[in-house]
Amino acid sequence: MRSAAGRVLAGVTAALLVAAGLATSYWIGRQSGEANRASSAPVVEAIRRVAQLATVEIQVSDVVRYEEVKTFFVFDFPKSATLRLRGRVLGGFDLSSPEFSVRTEGDRRVVLVHLPRPRLLALDPRFEWFDETSGWINPITTEDRNRWMLWARGRLGRAAKDAGLEAQAGRQGRQLLAATAQAMGWAARVTVEGEPHEAAAAPAAVPTVPD
Repeated sequence: MRSAAGRVLAGVTAALLVAAGLATSYWIGRQSGEANRASSAPVVEAIRRVAQLATVEIQVSDVVRYEEVKTFFVFDFPKSATLRLRGRVLGGFDLSSPEFSVRTEGDRRVVLVHLPRPRLLALDPRFEWFDETSGWINPITTEDRNRWMLWARGRLGRAAKDAGLEAQAGRQGRQLLAATAQAMGWAARVTVEGEPHEAAAAPAAVPTVPD
């Protein structure tokens, strides 16, 4: 399994390849006389494509014990199980959100990107049951297991958020989009919904692109 650093590097490489391809098309258009001024269309398209790649993956694990008791007359009949859970959690941005926007200031060659709040995009859990206790009066049923696994999925998601999944996705999004814009001769100002303005990456100096 690839390390977290390897996955981030792969994401950055893919993003830059997308940007490079679009930048090449843009420069070919300039050289052929199809564009006599700075066009924002290529950088906007690149930003939208790369934003889809701005995801992070983390590994989380937990151990949960479930216990339920049924009382019959004055006797308690418990059933219990311990569930070891592990999972890969993917976080990123929902680009269908109305909070996602891309605007440009062509005269300054600055692209303004506003990303929605990062969220959990996918969860790939692995469950292992052990230390089960039940009896014929209060047995562990299929419905019990389904309900407990549903709770476990929710617990994995919460654990991923507690581990900083959303903050990591925000940082990755800003880094990828800034690198993409820079590769195309633009500067990027990226903000993320819910973050203070101070957390937004300041745009780099706007590069000078020769005609």
